[in-house]
Amino acid sequence: MSAITVRSTERPMAEINITPLIDVMLALLLIFMISAPLLTGNIALPLSRGKDTAVTRTVELRIGADGQVLYNDAALSPVELEAQLLNWAGQGDKKPILQLRPDKATAHQYLIDVLSLARQTGIDGISIETPR
Repeated sequence: MSAITVRSTERPMAEINITPLIDVMLALLLIFMISAPLLTGNIALPLSRGKDTAVTRTVELRIGADGQVLYNDAALSPVELEAQLLNWAGQGDKKPILQLRPDKATAHQYLIDVLSLARQTGIDGISIETPR
């Protein structure tokens, strides 16, 4: 008797079944979508009361390339600047918005120093105009 050799035409399957992977990914997506809003903290934003629409004034401070701070085209020393910022911060609800306008050649450190001083004195509203 001769041995019969049967050749199999079937090859081992070289595909990966990704259905369980998709199921796990969708389950994780669902878990993160539900838990993410629960983990974030709420941010209290001051909202307008409606009738009280008083326009807040803006105070413009220019910062020169040498770090000199100008208010109404008058140079302020660091002590005068701090006194003026304390004066503006002490105005309660009528605090002005501080608008900083650095020169194009102003070093970043001068701007950071004025920002730090403004925050230390209690000024909340600060805007920075980028030089063009």
